[in-house]
Amino acid sequence: MSASAHTQPLQWPLYHDNDVHFVYEAPWWSRVVLLVDLAILLPLFIIFNYTLPRVYPVFAIVQDKKRGVHDPIGLGNVADERGHGSNSIDNPNRINSSSPTAIYRLLVDTDGFLANFRGFSCALLQGVVTAYPVVIAARYVPWPFSWLARLLPALAMVQFSTLWLHLIISKPSHRSFWRRVPSFGRTFHATWRAVVVHWASVEITRWLPYWIASSMGVDWPYMALYSKCALVILVTIIGSICFVVPSQVVLMRIQASLLPIEDDAIIPFDRSFDGKVVPSVVGGRGYATMSDAFYTFTWASWKNLAILSIKIILLSLSLIGFVAFFLIAQWSIIVKRTVEPNQFNY
Repeated sequence: MSASAHTQPLQWPLYHDNDVHFVYEAPWWSRVVLLVDLAILLPLFIIFNYTLPRVYPVFAIVQDKKRGVHDPIGLGNVADERGHGSNSIDNPNRINSSSPTAIYRLLVDTDGFLANFRGFSCALLQGVVTAYPVVIAARYVPWPFSWLARLLPALAMVQFSTLWLHLIISKPSHRSFWRRVPSFGRTFHATWRAVVVHWASVEITRWLPYWIASSMGVDWPYMALYSKCALVILVTIIGSICFVVPSQVVLMRIQASLLPIEDDAIIPFDRSFDGKVVPSVVGGRGYATMSDAFYTFTWASWKNLAILSIKIILLSLSLIGFVAFFLIAQWSIIVKRTVEPNQFNY
């Protein structure tokens, strides 16, 4: 009985009106095609929502023109310091951080194709821990205090958000996941200001369209006037560029400054931030401040980040369009439409 059920075609009716009843039918083997499509779409979904928008920009944010002169040189790097023309994990050359292709090649050369999914489990852990209090606060906490629902988990998870960035920019390590988690106290002290600023930037940008629409006397997002709707969207995008992106850059560069000495970056990274950061082993702070992180990020780096973001958006739209076209063409060939007999079409 079960075997015959698996070989039955898939059928589902679609009634457009009272006169014509259409029935769409797909052969039994379309189940296999569906499973194959899902197996292909899952990694593509991760690439669209994680790799391209989150992993790739890290390299444009963290990479410096060259490794800092104050940075410690590991024993494994001494031989490579003599030949600057060779590119290796121990002595990385500067890549074109505005090119997704260059970043892809860097990741593949470092740890294979799966390096494009670096830090995914850590990001998933952060997402689950952060989403739970947000959902609870949205349901039970009154509005003025519900804003803190995103800030408190972000502060509590500073170790893991910092570790996530370290997993992205450092070469493969034999140490276990938990051994690589930085200490909470030092990480919190270094990043809490940047975390608060980034949280405030995100919240302001999130509520900005509602505030603008309210001042214009229109209902957002149900706006009938397209000109006003376009204005609200434009101001929101500008707000995101002016507030969210700089705060994200500062936070990530501070987190990168906490990279342990025993971990080597796969891109040129000036740990000294132009000499502003003194290592803790010689009595210094050992990490960058917000001003250090911001003012050492050059105009060329801003330009590379902007170009990379535009390329990622265009690449994502192109891939999504191609996948949508392929799936529509595939299932339009597989699925057949017939007319269901009824009293109106005998």
